[in-house]
Amino acid sequence: MGENPDPIARYIAGSSMTEALDRARLLNKEGIGTLLVPLECDSGEESFERRVDDLKEMSRQMGMKMIRGGISVRLSDFGFRVHPDKALERLVRVIRSAEEYALAIWIDMEEPETVSPTLDAYLDLRKKFPHLSITLQSRLDRTSADLRRVIGARGRVRLVKGEYADPSGKSANDPDEIRRRYRGDMELLFSEGAMFAIATHDEQILEGASKLQKNHPRMMEFQMYLGVREDRIRSLLFEGGFPVTLYLPFGSSPDRYFRRTGVKAVSESL
Repeated sequence: MGENPDPIARYIAGSSMTEALDRARLLNKEGIGTLLVPLECDSGEESFERRVDDLKEMSRQMGMKMIRGGISVRLSDFGFRVHPDKALERLVRVIRSAEEYALAIWIDMEEPETVSPTLDAYLDLRKKFPHLSITLQSRLDRTSADLRRVIGARGRVRLVKGEYADPSGKSANDPDEIRRRYRGDMELLFSEGAMFAIATHDEQILEGASKLQKNHPRMMEFQMYLGVREDRIRSLLFEGGFPVTLYLPFGSSPDRYFRRTGVKAVSESL
């Protein structure tokens, strides 16, 4: 009998940048956009600087290989919790490198206590970098108000259900309530937003967003995780005619990421 396949492998685009770029190029050939997500980053000034260099090289490689898509980053990977100003200076270097190749940078949202400083940093940077995008989590009580701030600044949003519950209790935990909040935030985006991503695997939300896009066309795209509902990705693209981008995590130690979140939580966060 052969060994059981690694249950994590289907959700990971590779153990290295090169493997992830090759996967992205193949998906592009199918017409699927790609969002590359480097997973692990150790703490410390050298690690933060190395992350900047790696992301700049990724931008260069994506540009050379003509890969359509962008890069998703976490402010914590630049040392935001310790030295916010220095972390944002590092992020700016990454953004400028990506812009040389017309690539988008998406800021992932992390724990609830980091939402306010992350959002404030995004809105400030967005004045200089209009294509910079941010993730908002519908499960948090504050998200509808945050969404209005971003829309008012003509920012670009990636809307997810959310991985992190607020320890203060200011978040929804019931799946039906999270879905209700998401649909409300999504309707606001279609009503008043300009450019955004509906990031979900939830069939009710996918159907609702498809109808809204047909009735109120916007510059939007669907985003989904690699390895989750890939048949649906292709039906949205080829049958529905909607732009679709696939979220491609990669790295040499993906177990660190899934140990924290769990495979099930990854798919349910969208």
